[in-house]
Amino acid sequence: MFNFVKKWLVNLKISTRTALSFFAIIFTALITSISAILLLQYAKQIDFKLSNNFEPAITATRDIEYIMSETGRYTYDWVNNPSKDKKLKLQKILDKQYRKRKIFLIELLQQPELEQSRRRLVKVDGDFLKIIEKERKVMSILQNDADYKDTAKFGAANKIYKEVESDLKKLDVNIEEVELMVIASSRKLSQKKYASYSTLSSLLVIMLIGLVVVSIISLMITNSTVIKPVSELSEVLDAVGRGQIINYEMQIQRKDEIGIIQQSTVTLIKGLKAKADIANAIGKGNYDIELKLQGKNDKLGKALIEMRNNLKNSMLKEIESKKSLEKYTLSLEKKNKELDQFAYITSHDLKSPLRGINNLSEWIEEDMGSLMTDDSKGYFKLMRGRILRLESLINSLLKYSRSGKLGGEKECVDSRDIVLNLLRIINPPSKHSIYFDDALPIVNAVRKDIEDVFYELLTNSIKYANSTKPVINITYQQVDGKHKFCIADNGIGIAKEYHSKIFTIFQTLEARDKLESVGAGLAIAKKIVEENNGEIWVESEKGKGAKFYFTWQDSVEK
Repeated sequence: MFNFVKKWLVNLKISTRTALSFFAIIFTALITSISAILLLQYAKQIDFKLSNNFEPAITATRDIEYIMSETGRYTYDWVNNPSKDKKLKLQKILDKQYRKRKIFLIELLQQPELEQSRRRLVKVDGDFLKIIEKERKVMSILQNDADYKDTAKFGAANKIYKEVESDLKKLDVNIEEVELMVIASSRKLSQKKYASYSTLSSLLVIMLIGLVVVSIISLMITNSTVIKPVSELSEVLDAVGRGQIINYEMQIQRKDEIGIIQQSTVTLIKGLKAKADIANAIGKGNYDIELKLQGKNDKLGKALIEMRNNLKNSMLKEIESKKSLEKYTLSLEKKNKELDQFAYITSHDLKSPLRGINNLSEWIEEDMGSLMTDDSKGYFKLMRGRILRLESLINSLLKYSRSGKLGGEKECVDSRDIVLNLLRIINPPSKHSIYFDDALPIVNAVRKDIEDVFYELLTNSIKYANSTKPVINITYQQVDGKHKFCIADNGIGIAKEYHSKIFTIFQTLEARDKLESVGAGLAIAKKIVEENNGEIWVESEKGKGAKFYFTWQDSVEK
């Protein structure tokens, strides 16, 4: 049987034998690796739950238990030895600390394994809220020294405290039950984790043994059928790989793949010797050297000829390209100047008749006097509004065409000073709360450019704020050598399908009769940022405010 298998393997092609060997190794490793990865992933998921949900949940439960006991202690101190400091601490615990830890713990208990603990916590929270009301009542009864001297009020407050003390003792048992339930769930998960690790260890041992066995068999087959016959050929190819052009002749004639490789090696060495000289000459810049092909299938020779011709043509094209690029640059600069001049003249010529129409409508209205109906007066007012809107559109078009092109030297500009100056100029309504990072950076920029970007984004956030308490935050962070600014608001928000549309000039999401806006500000900001090699984008959802980001290159450290 062994001889039959050996004969069958020897008669196979080398590529087939090698493929079978590698397939056996890969198949063994693949099956065991997939199983191990699945087990490891499962264990990691459990570890993640334990470290990010269960362990913090236990700690948070103990914190809540401590907070509850603290409220009782401070309530007792308030009844027996009042002070303003104790009252403030008790109010802080009731108003902030407990609510914050409770929300944090409920978020941690969202895991399915902790559902029962979460329900129990909700009941405990309901009971504690009732206790909080009683504690607040004690504080409301005893407001000053006169209340403490009032026997009726002091007795009522002391009675309520006794109820608080009794309720807290009962609640302490309930919160401990929540903690024990979380600990029990944590232990169950830990047992599952250890079981998976045990299975993983056994699987890895099996995989290691299987790989060793398959590798040994594969190595024996490869050594007897491939490695020994190739050893001489390997030395020759190593010499060629080191750049040596040697003489090589076949000593043993073989008809298998080894023999084919040997014959190919002889042909390769002869061809390399001839073409090495040609390639060396081309590398030195001799693009006129002649090269004779060794046959129609001499691809290396054809490649050398093509490389020689391409290098020669590239050299000529590079010379022509430089000349064409210089001409194109001059032409483009001329056209940009003509376009800017056209935009200025056009806007100037349009403004003059618009002002005339506006004045004419006012004169007509004055001359008609009381003869005009209310409808007619409304039409005249509407017409003048449309004239002002058209003039705003013209001004915005001119500003857009010139934005980022006014020139000027770059300088170190303090972005914090720019924000402060703009807020003084814009003078937002008093109901707006605007916050910004005191450490806003110094950037290397044309002052007018960075001012225009901040102006457009700030006025946009102020304009579209619809909250009863509008809030705007200006922050930044350094990312990959750039400054990344963010202007965030809690306004009306922007649906995702309009995120790209808002940066197009004269595009508005609200009707202009509803909210007067030309729709050019964001387009101007986008143009300036992109011409300074930056990016601008928005992150927002309808009704959830908006965050406008832009990056600025060539920044310097503050």
